[in-house]
Formats: sequence, C-alpha cells, structure tokens
Amino acid sequence: MRNNYFNTLPLRLQLAQLGKCRFMDSSEFSDGIEKLKGKKLVIVGCGAQGLNQGLNLRDSGLDVSYTLRAEAIAEKRQSWKNATDNGFTVGTYEELIPTADMVLNLTPDKQHSAVVSQVMPLMKHGACLSYSHGFNIVEEGMQIREDITVIMVAPKCPGTEVREEYKRGFGVPTLIAVHTENDPNGEGLELAKAYAVGTGGHRAGVLQSSFIAEVKSDLMGEQTILCGMLQTGSILCFNKMVESGIDSGYASKLIQYGWETITEGLKQGGITNMMDRLSNPAKLRAFYLAEELKEIMRPLYEKHQDDIITGEFSSTMMADWDNDDANLLKWRAATAETAFEKAENTTQEISEQEFYDKGILMVAMVKAGVELAFETMVAAGIIAESAYYESLHETPLIANTIARRKLYEMNVVISDTAEYGCYLFDHACRPLLADFMSKITIDVIGQGIGSDNTVDNRELIAANEAIRNHPVEVVGKKLRGYMTAMKSLA
Repeated sequence: MRNNYFNTLPLRLQLAQLGKCRFMDSSEFSDGIEKLKGKKLVIVGCGAQGLNQGLNLRDSGLDVSYTLRAEAIAEKRQSWKNATDNGFTVGTYEELIPTADMVLNLTPDKQHSAVVSQVMPLMKHGACLSYSHGFNIVEEGMQIREDITVIMVAPKCPGTEVREEYKRGFGVPTLIAVHTENDPNGEGLELAKAYAVGTGGHRAGVLQSSFIAEVKSDLMGEQTILCGMLQTGSILCFNKMVESGIDSGYASKLIQYGWETITEGLKQGGITNMMDRLSNPAKLRAFYLAEELKEIMRPLYEKHQDDIITGEFSSTMMADWDNDDANLLKWRAATAETAFEKAENTTQEISEQEFYDKGILMVAMVKAGVELAFETMVAAGIIAESAYYESLHETPLIANTIARRKLYEMNVVISDTAEYGCYLFDHACRPLLADFMSKITIDVIGQGIGSDNTVDNRELIAANEAIRNHPVEVVGKKLRGYMTAMKSLA
C-alpha cells in the first residue's frame, strides 16, 4: 500500500489525466437521479461531508443510510448522533454494506485505506464504491476489486456549504470522475451524474474530470488561496491593526466577517466585481498591493504545486499520520492561541461597504491568492475550468466558514488533509510577508483612505484592463454564465 498511483504512470498518461476536464451541459443531467432510484446508498462516515451530502441525497428522493464502526455505534459517538438525530438508519459494516448498491466513502482521507480494506470484502458483486476526494486512489494507490465500479463525486467546498447551497435552491460546482481501471459495466459516468444531481451540484456546474486532476488541483487550492491565504491574512491583518492602535474587537469583527462579505462579490462577479466595489483610489491601492504580493508569494505557490505533483506533500503528511498527527495537532493548538482567534468582537455595526472600504488589503490578498493559485495550477497542466473552481469559486464557500467561528470553524469543517496543507502554507507565508507587512499602514486595513476620489484616468484604465483580462476572469465569466440559479447570501 501507499504506492503513489500517479507516479507509476508514464508522463504521457500523467499529462492526459491532469488535463482531463470537460464542462458538462445541463442537458446531460435530464435523467436526474433515475440511475440511483430504488438503489440502496450506504454512506460510510457521518462527519461534515457525510452528513450534509446524505441530507441532500435523501431530500432528492434517494434511499440513504449510514454505516459506522461497531464501537462508534456502541459508544454513541458524534457520527452516530449526527445520523440518528437526523432520522437515518444506522448499522454496522456487516449489517449494511452487503445490502448496498453504492457505498459512499465519506470518511477522512487518513482513514480511507483502513475503511476500504474493511468494507470491500463485504461489498456485493458489481456494486459501486464512491469517493468525494481521490487521495486514496491517487496518492496511496488503493487497489479496488475488479468487479466494483469506482467513481468520484467531489463537491468543491466544505460539507456545511454543500448543504447550505442546496437549501438556497442552488448547489456547489462538482467534479465527477470514473476510475478507468474500475468501470466493469461501463456505467460509472451515469452513476456519478445521478449522484451529482442528488447533491444539487448539477445546478452550479459539473466538470467531468479524472481522479488525478481532482486530487492535484484540490490539494493546491486548499493549501494556498482557499485555506492557507485566508489563515495567513487573518492573523497578519489582525496583528497589524492592533499594533497600529485599532480596537481589537473592531479588528476581529472586520476580519471574521470581512472575508465572507468581500468574497460574496467575488462569487457573484469574479475579481472584477470584487474590485469594482472599491472606490477608484482604493482599487488602485489594492491592485498594486496584489501585484506586490504575487511577486513575493509566487515561489511559495510554485513550491506547493511542485510538492503536490511529485507526491512530496502526500508522503510528508502521511508520515505525520503515522506519528499520530503530531504536527497537525501542534499546529491546530497554536492556531487556537493566536490573538485573532481569542479576540472578542465589538458590538459595533459594520456595514457591507465598510468591509470593502476598510479591508483594502484583504481584497488585495484575495485577488493575489486567487490569481496565483489559478496561474500555478494551469502552468502545471491543470485545465483552466478546473483551476477556476479550485481557486476563485470555492474561496467564498471557505470564507463563509470563518464567519461562523473564525479559523477554528474553517479548520474543523475542511478535511484533515486540507488543514495540514493550510498550516504548512501559513507557517511559510507569514515570515515571507514580514517585510511587506512592516510597510502596511491602517489606511488599507482598518481605517480606509478617505473620501478623495481623484485618480489618474490612464492608470485606472490600465488597472481595469489588467483585472478584467486575467485568464481566471475570462474563464470565470463563461462558467458563471451557466450558474443562473446562483443565490446570494441571506
């Protein structure tokens, strides 16, 4: 076990798999959930993804139950409570797996090898095994029984947001794939499509991808813009404001809810719309700050992508798994002790526009992070559409989690794999930005730059051209055109 599947492939096939990405037309989902109607779906695990995907699938009319380890049931652990409190049937592996037409493995990545090794002998001939992240197949090289169909349906956000977007009548962009070595009946794609409809993903857009493209892009987005940059930005911006005399309660609130507010603009209209929410002088400041940030951070982004492609990241993380998550737990505890995490928010109201006006640096960090992540993924051979979903579109969905309980909430609802990568990035990025932050003043974080709206027209036109013509904006405009049912935050 743990023979990296990607590294066993010749370069020709590696590139073909990395570049596999096709935006699916809505007409391809006209059969809805029909392929899964009457079938028994048994979910292994009832954490954030497991519970929320299950709720969506059940609400879509499918037969969903949960299987947990016998000790989890006997001890009435949180996973058991999640399932039973929501009225689902719960049983042991031995009780439910043999009856399943589809087994949905929604356990944490580190448990996949053990879980699949336990459930595979119990699965009936010709059943389907589904993943929502391909780490076990790609990075660990899990071998699945030849008669079993192996698919992936990967919503591009934390489990909580899978549910929230569904409840809004929308969904989250979803990657689907069939493991080419495990599609004995040629029905993997139809099963994956029906599953994506069941979670609501078809309303936001579905990419037909590969296990490899999903893993390599997912790991990159999580570590950089989706989690790492938001964590780094939260801590650096908070510390700068407090050091500069801004009330800690105000600074805390501005950051906690600021990411969600400014990235809602990103979600609705890309970087262009987010930047257009700023005054003209503020837009230019954010533009130049973002350009400087990109220059400083580009080598770090490239290192993370290189380590993901080669498997260096995965091997390092799995070594920590074998060491009882010593580094992960240490880094998690350190995050809980940061001044931002411990600060109490002010009761002072902050208007929507104020988050933009006084969070210019935060806007710049989002712009720089999204563009860098996108550029780096595309340079590594990942198709632009996939890179868009793994950078720009998912950022607001992660930012929403910070608005709940700060960095704790983000790190508790993302996977352990994402959390580990987030900390790796953060620990490298904060010292890297030390000189940059020493020159930052509160006019771009915490105070605002005043009411004078005077700018040089030619300078503004050039900045607008650069913003609107960036490749992530070009592909984003096309993809958002398919998202006509997108809902705004309540």
